[in-house]
Amino acid sequence: MKYPLFKIVFFLIIGIYLEINYHFFQTEIYFLFSIAFLSLFVSESVLSNTSYTKKFFTEFLIALCIVLSGIFLVFFKSDSSSKIYIGNSKEIIIKNRIVKTDLEINQPIFVSEKSIKINCEVLYFYTNSIKEKYVGKVLLYLPKDSLSMKLLPGDKISVKCSFNRLSNSKNPHQFNYSKYLQSKQIEYSGFVSNWTSIGHSWTLKRFSTIIRNRCLKSFSKSGLKSNELAVASALTFGYKDELSQFVKGVFSKTGAMHVLAVSGLHVGIVYLIISTLFKLFKMSYKFKSIQQLILIFFIWFYAVITGLSPSVLRAATMLTFISVAAVFNKSTNIYNILASSAIFLLVIDPYLISDVGFQLSFFAVCGIIYLYPIIFNMFFINNYFINKIWAISSVSIAAQIATFPISIFYFHQFPNFFLLSNLLVIPLVFVLLILGLCTIAFSFLPYVSTFLAEILTFIISFIVKTLSLIESIPYSLSEGLFISAFETALIYILILLVLYQLKFNFKLLTYLLLIIGILIIVLDLSEDQQALNKKSIIVYSIPNHTAIDLIDGKDHYFIADNKLLVNQKLINIYIKNNWDYNDLRPPKIFNYDSLVSKSIRWNNKSIAFVNEKWNSDSDMDFAIIDKDLTNISYSIFNNPETIFILPDLIYNSKNKINIYYLSEKSSLIYDLRKSGAYIYNF
Repeated sequence: MKYPLFKIVFFLIIGIYLEINYHFFQTEIYFLFSIAFLSLFVSESVLSNTSYTKKFFTEFLIALCIVLSGIFLVFFKSDSSSKIYIGNSKEIIIKNRIVKTDLEINQPIFVSEKSIKINCEVLYFYTNSIKEKYVGKVLLYLPKDSLSMKLLPGDKISVKCSFNRLSNSKNPHQFNYSKYLQSKQIEYSGFVSNWTSIGHSWTLKRFSTIIRNRCLKSFSKSGLKSNELAVASALTFGYKDELSQFVKGVFSKTGAMHVLAVSGLHVGIVYLIISTLFKLFKMSYKFKSIQQLILIFFIWFYAVITGLSPSVLRAATMLTFISVAAVFNKSTNIYNILASSAIFLLVIDPYLISDVGFQLSFFAVCGIIYLYPIIFNMFFINNYFINKIWAISSVSIAAQIATFPISIFYFHQFPNFFLLSNLLVIPLVFVLLILGLCTIAFSFLPYVSTFLAEILTFIISFIVKTLSLIESIPYSLSEGLFISAFETALIYILILLVLYQLKFNFKLLTYLLLIIGILIIVLDLSEDQQALNKKSIIVYSIPNHTAIDLIDGKDHYFIADNKLLVNQKLINIYIKNNWDYNDLRPPKIFNYDSLVSKSIRWNNKSIAFVNEKWNSDSDMDFAIIDKDLTNISYSIFNNPETIFILPDLIYNSKNKINIYYLSEKSSLIYDLRKSGAYIYNF
């Protein structure tokens, strides 16, 4: 095989995926690995080298060993496989008791409007005044104040709180934040009112955060403000906490969001800057090794101060391998280097395969490496300026072809004018990154840094306004696109078959293309037909709010309280994905507050909105209970066929005792807080 490391990566990822998602590891796996390895040794010793059986058998055994290695890798790197994992402590976790805990912060803090969110490693639990060692990662929320704002990775704190297991999303097609955190081995969270510092340790993340914070302060002192400061911080150092929703939306909807997440593009620019400086100074060839070592140093220094994101790690590792090969005068194959960097990173952290940034980064690089030359060479352009425009366009098209299926799978949208926005931002990112780094470098000269900051402000303001203009063009964004993991895989297979067909022009590939293309269309039409025939009642689980959908095909009535109706952000978080998934038309809206103490009939089902003023004796199929239960006549709960639905907001009521009364009166109580959204399909 021309690219053997790609084969290793493929089977390693299969093993990692199986263990992360299905927990394949058992003691018997050791035995299976030993048998496979021994069989491989026997086949090499006994079978003839020219034997087809030997080749097939050997390939199979190697693949099996690599898959099993992936399973081992996850098991040994997983916190939950340890006997002292916090999830294995029934005394601490299952009883949900408040315990004193020592923790170490392992990531930069995230500052929100009212609280500080921190990722921590558990160090010790104190049970009955006994200090016990435990392992595991938890998510903590601290009050936002002057002390918590200064916390850094490596800081050790002592808290008293209870840890709750993170629950899955409670509404259909809502973003599953719990699953996202589990991919980072975080399964528990806690809310802390008081904490004390108990010291700190020096870690790479701590050093990285301190350097980055100083750079961000230099940006502020230079005169950068508001959106310009936020964009410059994100673009140069990957710090996105200060980005407004407006800026995020503009960059995301125009396909330019990748420039705000420090990635391979940024690392490549740093590499290019240092390489160009070497050429300008015309350093002797005998200093080649020193040049490459300096290059590697600056690449990793930049990677460290930007937070070592998965995409940056991939780029830094690749460029390091290229530089090392150059030192030893070895020819390099870019595909094998890409594969070797993936193996290197996955051995360090196998959970990276669940990281969207890591996935997008590798797909984009694969697309650019393979597709860019093909696309660029489609046209011969003699004009230098137009040729450069076509080169940038070719890179953008190649990256989009490679990443659009996975982007749609995760983000459910596609920027139709990505070419236009990338023609603007990619050249300017090069300029902005150089200006940003120079602003930091010359921060000891206030007049110089202020002048550079003014140029930065002008360019960033121009980019934001231009992208906002592109976003305002009709049909600039295709939203509400939902495809399954199976459909995503089919689209990638289709892309690969098209590329092979263009290269080899086999008749069999044409038939396969038609079959897979028809299968994708049939799946899409089948989903559309199911949506057209769908009739359902959905009562959403939203803290402190009531929201109900009555769906008939692509039409629906949306009933919600007034505070929710004016809060588009909450609707986007909890509900909009379900509307998009079912391809629903804009809803006919009813104010829930105007229906309280009344009932409606829909598709021969009676839905009652019950509060203290309820006095009807008519039968109900569904009863949505309002939070005020003080004067409700409990005789209405005697109907054993009525489904009583308790919204989340009922738990803010002073009349919690009534919940237990209701539970005793009827076995058809549906608790939205515990069970998630209630869905009734006709």
